[in-house]
Amino acid sequence: MTDAPRGQRRELLHELRNRLNVMGFALYALRNETSKPLETLRTAHQSAVELLNQLGEAERALQQAGERPGDTAPAKTPISDWPARSGG
Repeated sequence: MTDAPRGQRRELLHELRNRLNVMGFALYALRNETSKPLETLRTAHQSAVELLNQLGEAERALQQAGERPGDTAPAKTPISDWPARSGG
């Protein structure tokens, strides 16, 4: 049952990222506009994106911690660890 809250958090982070992307597109469309409220909004948007990135990193760290030996999920092998293919 611990996967349900983790999945819900992941979905909420995804939804938040989508909404911030829409806001970013709107701010880009208004990039030539200059006003104190728009500058405040741009700064708030940038801060929110940075915080969301930090939350995403924390979520990935939790996910990786859950994939430690002893878990039932198989470990992923990086491509760089794959044996080289010989000849064609």
